[in-house]
Amino acid sequence: MFPTFTGSSRKTRNVNLSGQKTINPFTSTSWTPSAAVGASKTVAHAQAERLQRQQERDRLRAAQRIQRTWRGYRSRRSLRVSRRETVDSLYRQDGQVDIERRIVKATPLVLSFYQVSNSEDQQRLCLLARDLLQTKFSSFATGAIELPRLDRLAQIVVSALERFDPVTASLQVQILLNTIVEVTKTRPQSVQTTLGKLYGVLGRYCHDLGPQSSLLDLIRNAIGKPLSQSTAPKSFTQAAYHEFAVSFLTQPDLFLFESNVSSFAVDVDVDILSESLEAAMATGSRAVGSQEGLMWLLSHFIVLQKTRKRLVLHSHSLRVLYALLSALSNQIRAAFSSSELKPSAVETDDLEDVPEPTLPPYVSDKLASLTDREEISGLLEKFTSDHGGTSASELENAGFLAGYILTLVYCFPTLGDDIRMRLYLADIPTHQGPLPAVRFFWNAFSRTSIFTSIASDPDAALTILRQKPASQADSPWHREWRTILLFLELYIFVLRLTDDEDFFSGLGISSQVEGKTTRLRSSGLNFQELKRLTSFLKHLGFTLYYHAADLLNSASTTPGNADGSLTSSPRSKRGADNNRAANALTFTLTAGVDFEAFRTLVSTAMRMLYERDSRRQFLPQNHWLMTSKFDMEGFLSAVVLEEQSQRERAEAEDEDEEDDMDVEEQPAAMSSGGLRLSRQAQMERIRVARKRAARDLLKATAGPKLEILRNMPFVIPFDMRVQIFRQFVYLDKHRRRGGNIDPDRWRLWVLNQHGGPFEPSPTGSNIIGRHQAQIQRGRIFRDALDSFWDLQEGLKEPIQITFVDEFGMPEAGIDGGGVTKEFLTSVTTEAFAPTEGLFVANSNNSYYPNPCAIDQTKSTLRAAQIPEGSEDWAEAITFRLRQYEFLGRVIGKCLYEGILIDIVFAGFFLLKWATSAGAGDAYRANINDLRELDEELYQGMLRLKNYPGDVRDLALDFTVTDQISLPGEPFQTVTRNLIPNGENTPVTNENRPLYISYVARHRLVVQPYAQTRAFLRGLGMIIDPGWLSMFNQNELQRLVGGDSSEIDVEDLRRHTVYSGVYAIGDDGEEHPTVKMFWEVMHDLADRERRDVLKYVTSTPRAPLLGFSQLSPPFSIRDGGMDQERLPSASTCVNLLKLPQYQSAAVLKRKLLYAVTSGAGFDLS
Repeated sequence: MFPTFTGSSRKTRNVNLSGQKTINPFTSTSWTPSAAVGASKTVAHAQAERLQRQQERDRLRAAQRIQRTWRGYRSRRSLRVSRRETVDSLYRQDGQVDIERRIVKATPLVLSFYQVSNSEDQQRLCLLARDLLQTKFSSFATGAIELPRLDRLAQIVVSALERFDPVTASLQVQILLNTIVEVTKTRPQSVQTTLGKLYGVLGRYCHDLGPQSSLLDLIRNAIGKPLSQSTAPKSFTQAAYHEFAVSFLTQPDLFLFESNVSSFAVDVDVDILSESLEAAMATGSRAVGSQEGLMWLLSHFIVLQKTRKRLVLHSHSLRVLYALLSALSNQIRAAFSSSELKPSAVETDDLEDVPEPTLPPYVSDKLASLTDREEISGLLEKFTSDHGGTSASELENAGFLAGYILTLVYCFPTLGDDIRMRLYLADIPTHQGPLPAVRFFWNAFSRTSIFTSIASDPDAALTILRQKPASQADSPWHREWRTILLFLELYIFVLRLTDDEDFFSGLGISSQVEGKTTRLRSSGLNFQELKRLTSFLKHLGFTLYYHAADLLNSASTTPGNADGSLTSSPRSKRGADNNRAANALTFTLTAGVDFEAFRTLVSTAMRMLYERDSRRQFLPQNHWLMTSKFDMEGFLSAVVLEEQSQRERAEAEDEDEEDDMDVEEQPAAMSSGGLRLSRQAQMERIRVARKRAARDLLKATAGPKLEILRNMPFVIPFDMRVQIFRQFVYLDKHRRRGGNIDPDRWRLWVLNQHGGPFEPSPTGSNIIGRHQAQIQRGRIFRDALDSFWDLQEGLKEPIQITFVDEFGMPEAGIDGGGVTKEFLTSVTTEAFAPTEGLFVANSNNSYYPNPCAIDQTKSTLRAAQIPEGSEDWAEAITFRLRQYEFLGRVIGKCLYEGILIDIVFAGFFLLKWATSAGAGDAYRANINDLRELDEELYQGMLRLKNYPGDVRDLALDFTVTDQISLPGEPFQTVTRNLIPNGENTPVTNENRPLYISYVARHRLVVQPYAQTRAFLRGLGMIIDPGWLSMFNQNELQRLVGGDSSEIDVEDLRRHTVYSGVYAIGDDGEEHPTVKMFWEVMHDLADRERRDVLKYVTSTPRAPLLGFSQLSPPFSIRDGGMDQERLPSASTCVNLLKLPQYQSAAVLKRKLLYAVTSGAGFDLS
């Protein structure tokens, strides 16, 4: 029973004792008292009255405050007026009042009433200043006026100088400048708080007055007095130099200062200035000034440093130059990256003029002076003489110099070779005597603990790189790495200049030409040094590619994502990638050398040594291999999985990459004066860079083995790489053809997808039709180009060819799957013929793109009076380049289908294949490659290099002459510059290595640029450039044309297919004629075996992995019983039709006759 239950269902009465109605509380408030009654109305009225009283009190207090302020202002104004009248009366009595007494009376008054906005006060200040100057501030010296009053005097003088125009008020400016100088002499501390404003004003005066002015001496004195005041405390001197740098030197166009810098520099101690700037830069460049201000500061500091009295370069000066260059490296590089000499012929879309950021002439001139030969040579001599001595100090100095020179190379990309050349020519003083710069930095490099550890331990690099200090850019870790980087920069440059004779002379290997010890030879390394260097590069390069993700992730790991929870969503994962990308951008060893640049530098040096070793071996066998780092049994499958994963990711990111390319190609927006990129442009570039870094990082994370194969393929055995290449091709075929590798099955699959084989849809018929063509012999290449150009990447699919004669009648012969092999080999044979003019052969019959092809085409067009730039002109150039691109596709198709061709390519041209996967043009021309191009030119360059006299006598300049006429026509040439203003730059004994290097670059890179680029574009359309990068130039030739080793007859016999009478029966025995054939093949010399192999397969070399890889397989069928009939072949299907000869002698005689006579299709 509930205790509250009374038995009554009536609702209990609710009595409200508050007197308020039950209303909505939100509609009845004190702000609407009319809505309430009773007690609530009383409360509302009380609140309103209280508010009104408070407002009245606030108004009363405000009125009192206003009155008090006004009374104070009025009294101060009246006081100022009275004091002004007193001062005016003092100066109206000029001549009647003693100046000392007037100063004592006027000084406190002027200091108390002076207002910067009052022009009359400015005049009164000038009168007082004139008196003070006349008495030489004796009132302060005697104590008649307290010395602290000079603080106020200095403040109002500087504020007055800010108001005056030095052009229209030169008299007043003159008085006040003299005054501030005297104040500085009397009590330097009084000026300390106003130094920033003072130097700011003086900078404006130097700008406004122009190069010459009557105020020059006064301004120079005002600038120099705070800097050179010997009685000033050290804190004041430090503050003066700081403000001089930050407030004066950062201002643009200081015409008066810049025109008379030698007189200004008398009072400037560059060492103290350097120390001050070094301390300021240590807190961050923003503390010193804006990017524009820093640029002017750097320019002015360069001038002051060059005009100093002592000519020994102090370490602080070099540190400041290094710090400022590092802070401004991107802006300087953008301004000095003028486009290098472009190729003679490029495609129309490469001819757009893109505006480039520019610097003011004064800034540009002073910055460029840092790269002068005298400057760099003087830098080395002065620095080493000032800091040289023990080997330990040399090592420290080398790291110090390295950072500065590396920054110069990065900031001035177009002058990079000049800087390297000047450094290469320098001899650096050491305790052992002068050393060539290369040897000096090698000694410093080889003594670093980093080099010692990594060269001896393959696993040490990862540990050392993980120890990168978070800050302390001048730590021993950073210094050692800078020494390493500079040596690699310099050694790469020397390798470009060094021919094989000079290189191998230092290895104790006898050279064909014995010569005197040249600088190149004295700069070379011996065998043991090269062995250690290559081990170091190999171990370091492996770590940078294989462990890239580990290195960058270790720096980006934070406690918040240590458990991996942040990678659960795509957005979080994208953010993590961006963080790691930002880390990659901040992995900086010195200005411009971030993680990617660091890795590229290491891999470039490593590849150049590897290429030289692969051309002429000097290192031990298997020196480059690092198979112990991998599980070789599962390596193939692991690489294939990585490649598939990256391909899927790349396909998903294609659109984003195109957007990024558009952003990168847009002209850079610059701020006023062209000194810095606009904030929007900077942010956009950073965004794109981080996105790409994230993409590269993902590649490294998802495919470390692939990264090794693409960038350090030589650490994996060649046979394994060939298997990987074939597997990549097979998987690509499987993916593109829906699993139907066989051509007929693929065609049936296409038709089944589009209506079926009996009633195919127009789409299905069109797909099959585009892969079919009728080709006329004698014009195979042109018909192929017309028929298959539009296929582009579709050329990977099976094609079906019908050869026709000149009347259009189909040619007899075995189809063998569309005669694809016969077609492709015929296309290459015709395209490489001299009549086409696409490729030319050197003395070793090795082919490379005709460097004159585009120039010759243009010459022909001019002879036909076709206007340059017209549609016909552009169409002719485009067609020529289209031929190169299509031929690249055909070569790619041969590689794709495993068809060997009997074409030998020049090694330097194959090197471009291997480097086509890199960013930009990764191929680096050198004098040794010039030998393959033109032996006569190579010998001429060697004679120039070893010329004993003065090269100036030869009257050479930095130009080159290119042939533009066709063979057989009147000889015509055109002269082109190798460098800007090359026609006015003579070749001297000092710059001749650079001249030789530029000639090699022009002949090997610049002149054939458009042709090579078109060919590689076509090749890359069929074969992924990353696959080609797995091989060096010799290996690529073997991949294209087969193995040049001795023919293995038994291997060929094991993989031969027999048909017809020769088919092997149930007993497993070969036909007697077949047995005789193999006996004859064993008896033949290797040269004759190659002739037989070429007769049947069109190439004299075996496939790389043996005859099991020959496609189609080598086949033999019977050719009848006629003993007089010759053997014949169908090269399209690698088929030998061998009559049933009765004796081995007849077989051998007929076989060799057929091979040497060129018997082929339908020849009996």
